[in-house]
Amino acid sequence: MNKADLSDAFAQQLLPKPPSKLGVAVSGGGDSVALLSLAAIFAEEHGIELHVISIDHGLRADAYQELKLVTQMCADIGCQHHLEYWSGWDGGGNLQDRARVARYELMGDWAAGNGISVVLLGHTANDQAETLMMRLARGAGVDGLSAMSARRMQNGVTWVRPLLGITRRDLRSYLQSEGLVWAEDPSNEDRDYERIRMRDALRILEPLGFSTENLTAVADQMSQARAALNWQTFLAAREVVEVSHGAVCFNMKVYRTLPVEISRRLLVHALGWLSNAEYPPRRNAVEVARHSIRDGVGHTLHGCQIQREGNTLWIYREFNAIKDLTSDIGDAWDDRWYVEGEEEDPVYRVRALGADGLAKTKDWRELGVPRAALMVTPGVFLNGELIAAPAVEDTDEWSVELEGGADGFFGALLSH
Repeated sequence: MNKADLSDAFAQQLLPKPPSKLGVAVSGGGDSVALLSLAAIFAEEHGIELHVISIDHGLRADAYQELKLVTQMCADIGCQHHLEYWSGWDGGGNLQDRARVARYELMGDWAAGNGISVVLLGHTANDQAETLMMRLARGAGVDGLSAMSARRMQNGVTWVRPLLGITRRDLRSYLQSEGLVWAEDPSNEDRDYERIRMRDALRILEPLGFSTENLTAVADQMSQARAALNWQTFLAAREVVEVSHGAVCFNMKVYRTLPVEISRRLLVHALGWLSNAEYPPRRNAVEVARHSIRDGVGHTLHGCQIQREGNTLWIYREFNAIKDLTSDIGDAWDDRWYVEGEEEDPVYRVRALGADGLAKTKDWRELGVPRAALMVTPGVFLNGELIAAPAVEDTDEWSVELEGGADGFFGALLSH
């Protein structure tokens, strides 16, 4: 691809309504330097204010010198360069995962603080191919093998990957033709990392047809299959699901007739919607839960309780997962409930109703909702004493709202 082709491919991800401010995440590596160069061209053509952010993870002494290249490039372009530092790794867990999460948090906070609604990321077609192969090696299904999204919104920021259809080889050719300097991260040669091992393997497999182009085509096809499955799951949910007092109810007469994959997706979606977890439960764990449902046995998974009563399957938050969560009035409790009242004195606290709180309410049995499901609804407390249980009892002084309401459950099926 020549410069004009690259610029056109880049622009397609931001037109026809480009933002007035544009953030760019730049590490100093070849992919991100090419991203910044193309973003600068686009910004100049469309009168956009360009902002650049880099994250120093504090893991390599050379990183500072590499980021100085970015600072110089930004000065040459005439845009602001912001540098953030991360020092949150304690030596435990998966370093790359921890660094990725921290990176998005830091970039998201920076974008919000500077009124930037769109941030560009430098993932390429090669990243897409490597990710697919890594997930294939773990036995991933349709969702895991689906392509990375070129555009997604999270925490008020739209993250755009305008280079997903462009290979690393084309970007290196562009950098060389433009005389641009970039840094080579030595970790790109470190075979301790799974991605590097897969990158090396793909060099061997490419002559057998495992090319970047073919693998990204597979990922795109998997994305289309995922969208079709999500649509069918949405249609099934309309027939099967009811949201009641924050819990999800399945009509078992209909649920048990669904195709296996649709019923599995519906269960996974319910668990994710209730727990608000970043990742879904592992497939093996879901299969164990499905067997428990079939046998009519209660089960706990993903911070949720699964309980069958007659022809209704109830799924709701597990009490132990939220018993210590508290919030102020008006703030999100358990990331999903909002309690409002005439009194917003900070001494009022929202926490799980619990067994003691539920015992102080009247006629809760008439609601037809399992006791354990009501125990995990929000209660308003003052000095440890229950003031209101707005999800269980109507009151003029206090109101409660579930974020997105029941429609949020169904809509989320189509927003993945």
